[in-house]
Amino acid sequence: MLGLLPGTGVALPGGAGLLRFGAGPDEARARLSAAAPETHGGLQCGAPTLADYSEPRHAHAAWLDSLVFQPDWNVVALFDGLQVTLAAGGPGAADRLARVEVQCVTAPRPASGEGAACVVWDGVDLFGHSAEEVLSVLPEAVPLPDPAAGGPAGSAVGAVVEVAVPRLGLRLGRNGPDSPGWSRLTLTADEFAGWSGCCPGRLRCEAGGDGLVGILY
Repeated sequence: MLGLLPGTGVALPGGAGLLRFGAGPDEARARLSAAAPETHGGLQCGAPTLADYSEPRHAHAAWLDSLVFQPDWNVVALFDGLQVTLAAGGPGAADRLARVEVQCVTAPRPASGEGAACVVWDGVDLFGHSAEEVLSVLPEAVPLPDPAAGGPAGSAVGAVVEVAVPRLGLRLGRNGPDSPGWSRLTLTADEFAGWSGCCPGRLRCEAGGDGLVGILY
């Protein structure tokens, strides 16, 4: 079981300790590697770094969507049914853990037991219940624009594919409006000063960033 501790980090399975926001890359990588049954390096060829973006707002949007490659944080951990990746805080803050992303790589398990495939916040398995049930217990979840739809996310829960929960520093996503539950999440630190000159938003780029800028030519 992975335990989300907003503002603090992620409790790792099997009593392996805490992956704490603010940790350096060596510490975070070592702790994650010691806890996970399997780890490997992530995509490198063709993956842009922060330096490949001409404007911080574009890099911020890409960073939020895991499109930016940060070599010092290149570790992908595989737990039972889950993939975990890490990222630092952007320009001027590349030495501090600021984002943890979790994705389902197999079908979510029912919300019972203590398996590693559970991702829990405040006793709620975020991947083990329907999207509607999870949203009903989250504090002030805000639908995010759906790029595939070319506009804002729908107001009905069934049409929403991504939400932000600013109070928790949490984003939740699913593969589409027909997916019954959430299958990916991003937990961010309370603060990461690297983006302060670009954008006040932690969970989306309030300055109108575009994560594809610098990728498509």
